[in-house]
Amino acid sequence: MEIDKGKTKVDVMSDWKSEFTKRVQTESKCRKESFTFYDAWKRDNYHTKRDKVFLSVVTFLRSEPLRNNDYVKFVSCYIKTGTKLDAKYFKNNISKLGEYYKKVDEAKANGETFNPFSIKAYRRYVLFMALKFSGQYISDLDEEFGVQTVGHREYNPLTNIPSVLRGELPFEVKEYDIKRAFPTFIDIELVKEYRHTIYDILDKKTFAYLLNSNATNKGADRNEILKELSKVYGNDADKVCTLERYNTKGGAFVDFSRYEKEYIDRFVSENNLVDYVRLHDGVFVLAETDCNFSVFDWVEFSIKECIKPPIENEIVNFYSIDENDKVYTSPTMYAEFFIQEKFLRISTPDDKIYLLRDTNNVVDFFNHNTDTVSFLKDNINEFTGSFDAVANTIARENFSVIKQGFLLIPSVELEYYSDTKNTFGLPFKNGFYYFDMNDNGQIKGKEYTDVKGFFAPHEIQSREFKYTDEVGMFEQFLIRASIGRKKVDTQDTKNIVESFNTMFGYLCHNYKDTTKNPCIVLTDMDADDETRNGRRGKTLISKAVQEVQESIIKGGKEFDSGYTFVFADLEKKHNVYIIDDVPAGFKYDDLYTNILGDISCQRKGSKAELIKFRDAPKFAITSNWVVPYDEKNASTNGRFIEYKFTDYYNTTYTPKDEFKCAFFQDWNADEWNRFYSFVFRCVKLYLENGIIKTEYNKAGDNYKAYFNNDVIYTEFHRCVNNFVIDSTCNDFSVTDFLKEYNDILNPLRCEKMFTTKNTKKFIDAWLGKFNSENKEFYFAYEQRTRNWIKKH
Repeated sequence: MEIDKGKTKVDVMSDWKSEFTKRVQTESKCRKESFTFYDAWKRDNYHTKRDKVFLSVVTFLRSEPLRNNDYVKFVSCYIKTGTKLDAKYFKNNISKLGEYYKKVDEAKANGETFNPFSIKAYRRYVLFMALKFSGQYISDLDEEFGVQTVGHREYNPLTNIPSVLRGELPFEVKEYDIKRAFPTFIDIELVKEYRHTIYDILDKKTFAYLLNSNATNKGADRNEILKELSKVYGNDADKVCTLERYNTKGGAFVDFSRYEKEYIDRFVSENNLVDYVRLHDGVFVLAETDCNFSVFDWVEFSIKECIKPPIENEIVNFYSIDENDKVYTSPTMYAEFFIQEKFLRISTPDDKIYLLRDTNNVVDFFNHNTDTVSFLKDNINEFTGSFDAVANTIARENFSVIKQGFLLIPSVELEYYSDTKNTFGLPFKNGFYYFDMNDNGQIKGKEYTDVKGFFAPHEIQSREFKYTDEVGMFEQFLIRASIGRKKVDTQDTKNIVESFNTMFGYLCHNYKDTTKNPCIVLTDMDADDETRNGRRGKTLISKAVQEVQESIIKGGKEFDSGYTFVFADLEKKHNVYIIDDVPAGFKYDDLYTNILGDISCQRKGSKAELIKFRDAPKFAITSNWVVPYDEKNASTNGRFIEYKFTDYYNTTYTPKDEFKCAFFQDWNADEWNRFYSFVFRCVKLYLENGIIKTEYNKAGDNYKAYFNNDVIYTEFHRCVNNFVIDSTCNDFSVTDFLKEYNDILNPLRCEKMFTTKNTKKFIDAWLGKFNSENKEFYFAYEQRTRNWIKKH
């Protein structure tokens, strides 16, 4: 639409207002010196039917209906400020909006101004349509409204208004237009039917271009036009683009518009239409008008019930604003907006408001007291004064109406995602990937809307995943660290590698089984409890687990099971609790309850929170020291499983030396894919076989663990050497040992290094090593007599 179109036309509304005011004053015999249009409006006893139509239009236009038209709002802002409003809030066809933007840019590049939405033309259009459909229109107004017939077409305010404004009327209308008009007219001429499939072969724009091309167009070639038309019309193409039409500018349009008029006249006549407006090959009528006849020969009229641009983006905002920049909000409007923006309100025992933004089910808590105003401000989709009006409103309502809106958001319980005993899944950037052992264990992807439970924020959510069978660095590392060489070439080495893989799979799988939920203990092969020869790769396992599951890690010396607040920072989101580098003599028994039971988390300054077993983490421990083992202690053995790392990697040869990169930190997308694919394979192996233990001879470990103190070592061996290492000793007991230790002449007896409670453990540890090394005889414990009996 041209901006100045109709600028010279008489302003029908202004003329009526002037005539209306004078007439009502005269008829009402009002002697008021300054009699205004509003005075005339109030004297409704003197209003004619025509007056009432004009007044209804005035009322409608005062409501500024175009304020709610997104095309007008977005394009006007771009024209005035050069800034595009956020397309997120555009409700209609985004491609059509882009076309308008493009025309604005093109006009600007040519030093022109393009504004498709003339307010003057729109007001004239509304008045024209109101008069037509009320029966108050007279032909004398044709000139004022610019109504004229050129050739076989009528031009009027409806034809002069953009399609996106045609529905902005104080009443509802509908349109009947000829279905595939020009293709139908061609079929009539050819007496053949091509119209039903034409747009399957040629798109509408191409077809219109071919019909309208003529000899006056630069570069036009009739042979090329016929070649394209023949795709539809075959040998009849030259009857469509006739020589006469090709040589005449607008020749096809003139011919086919004749058919338009003929069939529109028939449609109007057959349906007895009186109040209607023609638009090219269509007719506008009131929405309640019934047209029973819509097919004439091969010409078929179709109906468009809704003339307004269809809503393609059902989006809400937290405010509305009127023509005076008055802002309207409510708790409900705020609540609906927050729900749309994926805000969730968490149900909590302390009755406080906790909000989180749910993006791919990731728990991202929102600081509502401090961040709400800035968040809402970023979502104001207005310009100039309107923007400030909304901003001031939300600043005032932050702790009142907005908070009330928060309370209207339905509350949900914060439940983190959990695997099941047969399923495993991980949240990636490109979707949730999982497998189900009951469904062939095939790795599949699904949308987050189909996933039950939330995820703590984690780096994994920034990585895209695609499964691969390629062997990555971490898989190679685990082979070398577990068996001490690169190749798995024997059944024993295969068993060890599978054992380590199930251990890693167990830690990556966050489902917990009450009957079997061991703590994983990672130690060094051949540790001697004298020198800390670590650097075997145990920490890489910990880091790998942290790249899969939300984990918490504590230093071995930092973790004190007797400290009231030892679990103060443990939350439900943590799936693995890693105690790293525990010292010699670490009290593994203190973790018994935590491994297989609920965990009480005492927070400083607040009430303790109980994390139920199903939400509590799995435990893993790393140590450079030997771990004692009592084969008769079923409780301990069921709660801890040890995996020893070989010295393939050490202080002088690290994984970085071998792979030429820092694990995790230097990996590219392909290496991450290999890593997570390996994770899926390890978890699947674990679910198929359970956690596989690697059996170690723990006699030496127990000996080193119990005798890592030089004083204890010396004193113990002095005592046993005095009465056990003797060919005449056939049996002995704890009492015999303590008798030697507590001899009145022994200065160490007061140190209480050996007592009735701990002596048996020391003797068992010593005998484990002694019996394995002594070829002549050994001592076996007899429960009945509580003695160790010499056997050969």
